[in-house]
Amino acid sequence: MSKRWQECSGRVAESGFEHPSDIFSEDWCSIESTPSTGTHGMISSRTASSHSPYDLRSISAQGSFLPQLQAFADVFLVEAEERLGEVLDGHLAYQAAGNEEPMRSRGEYAVELITFGLLRREYGSRAMTTPESVVDRLRELWRIRSTEPSRKYDADKERASIFADLLRTTRDYRSKSVIDDRILVRWLSAIGEFEQEAVRMETWLRSTGAFWSAHEFTSFTDGFAEWFATRAREILGNWTRGVDNFRLGVIESDQEREDLFLISRSEVLYHLNMLGAEVMNRGFQHEFAKRRSKVVLVPGCMRARSDAECRARHDGLDISCTRCHPGCEVAALDRLAETHGFRVFVVPHASSFTAWLRHWQGDADTALVAAACPLHLVPGGYEMRALGLEAQCILLEYSGCKRHWDPSGTPTRLDRERLLELVRFGA
Repeated sequence: MSKRWQECSGRVAESGFEHPSDIFSEDWCSIESTPSTGTHGMISSRTASSHSPYDLRSISAQGSFLPQLQAFADVFLVEAEERLGEVLDGHLAYQAAGNEEPMRSRGEYAVELITFGLLRREYGSRAMTTPESVVDRLRELWRIRSTEPSRKYDADKERASIFADLLRTTRDYRSKSVIDDRILVRWLSAIGEFEQEAVRMETWLRSTGAFWSAHEFTSFTDGFAEWFATRAREILGNWTRGVDNFRLGVIESDQEREDLFLISRSEVLYHLNMLGAEVMNRGFQHEFAKRRSKVVLVPGCMRARSDAECRARHDGLDISCTRCHPGCEVAALDRLAETHGFRVFVVPHASSFTAWLRHWQGDADTALVAAACPLHLVPGGYEMRALGLEAQCILLEYSGCKRHWDPSGTPTRLDRERLLELVRFGA
């Protein structure tokens, strides 16, 4: 039994429930509508973008978002050990034999397992019925747009057309009993939006082949995914009520967009990334706290002004705030940084993130705090792990990026108190 399992079990026991899952039983989590709080017991706060699939600023009958997420992470870690402890043991033994990479926390590996089950459930049938020639073409287009800037526009235009066709076509693979995970992983890698997840899943395919049959591994991870989907919606669904309407708008618009597999993701994948971010923060925490210098990376969507209007200072990859707009959230963070001894830099888009991370690779004195919306946080965490960086992540309170989420663009924000907690002490 791992130390983390014991710690989480202890917290669960303190709640007075007999089993970890009972913490979030249907009765305990039920939300009643009242005239004073609005529908579903949600207490409204400042209005975010009406287009945002999620909003973390509201308060449910059980409290605010972060404490609920942290408690759910404790339950998740206990459940993972009870359901898949032997699978985790086998994977860790494989890693310890020197076959792959530096060790990660058991919780991080548990997140990878749940990712496998959820992505199989979400995309397995589509992967099995996509012609191999289409997958090959998507892989080549991803290579082009990633390595040849002059051809990126044309590559993305073709990818958008293929993605629209894939999402328009309803494919049914129920006649087959098992999804071939190798085909699924290849498909996810070709799509591009799941590149980091596909790398982690490849590692699991190599390790589990030494201990379990494909049928056993599917059974393990599918069952865990089913448990997660139900529990996560009970606990985190209050903050992701906009996802279904947002997805419906994407489908009804019938647009050809290269980000279709980002903006069309289901509610459970938001929950996965929220949970994954919390668990990864715990895995990074010990080494993160040792670094003296802290750098906060924020997305361009937090700026009050557009790219053209913003007067940020550019120095190579570094984009720093000049406080050109008094109401800008980045300017507020920059003032906070001046008081509390950290630095803030703007990363204009997620596609710039990899270059920015390499910029800090090898700096043994600096740790990073990265802010992003949920669907970018866990892949970013995987990149940071691969590069040997120490980091924490923090969720934007809602999405407002003009490129993906809100046609008019709404400046986003984060929880400043939470940021200070991370910068000072780790998660």
